[in-house]
Amino acid sequence: MAKKRKFKFEFQEIIDMVPSVMLVIDAESGEILELNKAAVDYYGYSKEQILNMNISDFNLLSQGEIMKEMALALKERRYFFNFKHRLADNSIREVEVHSFPIKYGKENLLFSTVYDVHDKLEQKLMFEQLLLASPYAVAILDKDQKIVKVNKDFTKMFLYDLEETKGKFINKLISPYKDSNQIDKNLEVIYKGQIVKQEGKRRRKDGKLMDVEIIGYPVLYNQTVIGVYAIYIDISHKYKDHLTQLHNRNYFVQEINKSIENYPKYKEGFSVLALYIEGFREINDTLGHIIADEFLVESAKRLKVLVRQYLIAKIDSNEFAILVNSTNKNYLLYLSNAILESLSKPFIISNTKIYLNFKIGISSFPGDGRTSEELIRFSNTAMHQSEIKSNQRISFYDNKISEEMEERFFIVNYLFSAISNKELSIHYQPIFSIKDRTIVGAEALLRWNNPELGQVAPNTFIPIAEKTGQILSIGEWVIEEVCKQINLWKIKGFKLIPISINISVKQLENVNFAKSLMQIIKNTKADPKNIELEITESVSSGDIERIVKNIKELKKYGIKISMDDFGTGFSSLGQLDIFELDKLKIDKIFVDDLGQGLRRQNLVKTIISMAENLDLITVAEGIETQEQLCHLKGLGCQQGQGFIFSKPLTVEQIEKFLVREV
Repeated sequence: MAKKRKFKFEFQEIIDMVPSVMLVIDAESGEILELNKAAVDYYGYSKEQILNMNISDFNLLSQGEIMKEMALALKERRYFFNFKHRLADNSIREVEVHSFPIKYGKENLLFSTVYDVHDKLEQKLMFEQLLLASPYAVAILDKDQKIVKVNKDFTKMFLYDLEETKGKFINKLISPYKDSNQIDKNLEVIYKGQIVKQEGKRRRKDGKLMDVEIIGYPVLYNQTVIGVYAIYIDISHKYKDHLTQLHNRNYFVQEINKSIENYPKYKEGFSVLALYIEGFREINDTLGHIIADEFLVESAKRLKVLVRQYLIAKIDSNEFAILVNSTNKNYLLYLSNAILESLSKPFIISNTKIYLNFKIGISSFPGDGRTSEELIRFSNTAMHQSEIKSNQRISFYDNKISEEMEERFFIVNYLFSAISNKELSIHYQPIFSIKDRTIVGAEALLRWNNPELGQVAPNTFIPIAEKTGQILSIGEWVIEEVCKQINLWKIKGFKLIPISINISVKQLENVNFAKSLMQIIKNTKADPKNIELEITESVSSGDIERIVKNIKELKKYGIKISMDDFGTGFSSLGQLDIFELDKLKIDKIFVDDLGQGLRRQNLVKTIISMAENLDLITVAEGIETQEQLCHLKGLGCQQGQGFIFSKPLTVEQIEKFLVREV
């Protein structure tokens, strides 16, 4: 037997409700592709057996007799055929076969209803009774779209009495359109002989629109459509958030799309307000899900009272959205402030007073976005921009925000493969003795050249790498490359100078940082005495205990520690001691203004004097002019770096400054 081809018929649920025998047949081969439960009962075979049969296995007429019957049907202008079918128990039954061709995807099929001549009338009555007893709302229509019968679930769903429905045009009762004379395209399709299964809206007697699944198929007699069976299934739950009873994201998107579709006709712009709850996760973590859920319910209630005229939806775990039929910025600002004021009042839940902040991001159609996806995304973009700016609770979308977030997105993604694609490199900026201008060290500076983004500035990608955690792998790569280079210079016979490496707080907080760094030094055969680690004052905001433990461990091996950008942060003087510093690097902002007056000079002098008392070497950063250099020399600064000495150099370029061992 040939392997049965796969066939999926999406209306199986519908035909199984029908008490008449129904078969879906391949129009060319006669292969039976699908059938209903009534066919199994009638023929006496299992469904699997019938699906492996051909219609000719039932039909007792020869091919010649079949052709003769078809010719007679044509002559008598009837659209059914009289055949004899053999059942599983070998009994022979006279049947009427009503077949009409349908196009199903790429398939040419025959949709056949088989009536036992003796049972035909009884089956028709049974079918209507079964249909009307359905758990869904059912309406039987005549050829003019007038209601013949409805069941009790129809009256419950649409709030009409039975007497109000009979003989009425279905469109007049439940049309979703403002104009009840507007043509229902679904009904048009069904009256053309096609089965319909689609989601849409229908209007109740009280005017409220309902989300329903519509299943409709034609009632045929002699190949002519004489009516329609229409089934309506309430699917409101698909578009509701079960917790707050607000609409959900799917419904919100659907309504935005409708507003966009209506724009050419009505020229009405609109806006999407994204409302974000700050600190909501903390409620979950500290007070539990029950109170967190109750907070959402209470928030939804306040929104319903305040903006009942607009569509409100819960589109994420801690985010609401509002569809407002206005693009006027003054009005949107007024509305947003009113919302925030209402939500700023404390929530009393289970005898607990809860205060949380809300942020609002706004995008408008057609000015900002052209699709529902864009409008929701852009309002979120604006909302998160508002979140970043802690003093700003309402933010309107603009292209610049999107460009910044897009750039950040690409940086994050491209950074993941920057090491494997060999896009990172290290430049070295020499550090000189201010007294005699001899080279005394160098700072390793990371550079990134991406094929798509080009040269990305360190102050752009390094903060992003720190935020995403990518700084750990990148930082390790930098340490390894510097250590390799130190050993390579030793092999080449250069007199080694200490190389300083910038280390982030995240690296220092890693419990295995010291151990990992010493392993790299061992593997690359570098001398730890030629390595300095530059930390910034931001370490004071990290895990001090773990950071100090790593630093103390590294100091045992002769690694030196310097404080970079000193004076720009807020660390206490006491912390200078616990980090066991060897150097202080005076930030460029102090160096820039040295020639502007005594106040700045005295400040730098104080830093240098303090460093001397603590036995720390001072290094001035960003020296660019001879005047700055003279001031620093006069104030007693020992070392310096900046463009007056040298810009950051490649390995080949800095080797010109290095001295070979004799």
